[in-house]
Amino acid sequence: MFKQALTKGDGRSLLLYARNGPPRAECTPALQGKTRSSTSHLRWHPLRGEWVAYATHRQYRTFLPPPDWNPLAPSCDPARPTEVPAGVWDVAVFENLFPTFSPESQDAPTLAVPTAAGRGVCEVVVFAQDAAASLGRLPLWHIELIVEVWADRYAELSARDEVEYVFVFENRGREVGVTLHHPHGQIYAYPFIPPLAVQELSLERQYFDRHRRTLVADFVDRDVFRWPATEAQAHTVRCD
Repeated sequence: MFKQALTKGDGRSLLLYARNGPPRAECTPALQGKTRSSTSHLRWHPLRGEWVAYATHRQYRTFLPPPDWNPLAPSCDPARPTEVPAGVWDVAVFENLFPTFSPESQDAPTLAVPTAAGRGVCEVVVFAQDAAASLGRLPLWHIELIVEVWADRYAELSARDEVEYVFVFENRGREVGVTLHHPHGQIYAYPFIPPLAVQELSLERQYFDRHRRTLVADFVDRDVFRWPATEAQAHTVRCD
């Protein structure tokens, strides 16, 4: 895997990855007239026992633009600036223009509940230059590269002092709130561990203590549809 680190015109980071040789950018783009917001903050929800992120600036993010204006399309045209440059690369990663968490987040407002600055990182992962591609139909080598990119970003983001949890996911389909059609995913580097992740980690630890094997590895090693009945029954009892 080859990697090139750039800084966009508005100060955000841009990383280009390629499989067969050093990536090359023909420009360092930035969407004209737009700057990243850092107004997000956290509020403690006393009835749910968890932090909730407030990022009202995300209401103004780009929403399902027409095909002729794709902010994830490679371009160096100053009349139609985009987030990624034309050039030679296979995968691109950049800081989100409308982040839920930002390293530049300032002091949170004083409210009736505890609050905290929404410090963290939100990145967009552009899977391919082709807007008509999809993650599932990419060649195996390209999917392998994307996994390597995820691992690279996980290692770097998790090493930051303000980051407690790194979550990698794919965006696909209007049904889940996707606002851009171009094949892409996101990486959220949280300043706390989300409750669902806490529960998953606890269950995985319990499984390892019982079996001295990891739960995820067992799912990979054997067909889930042939999972032993005793395991399924035990799981049902524990859930009840």
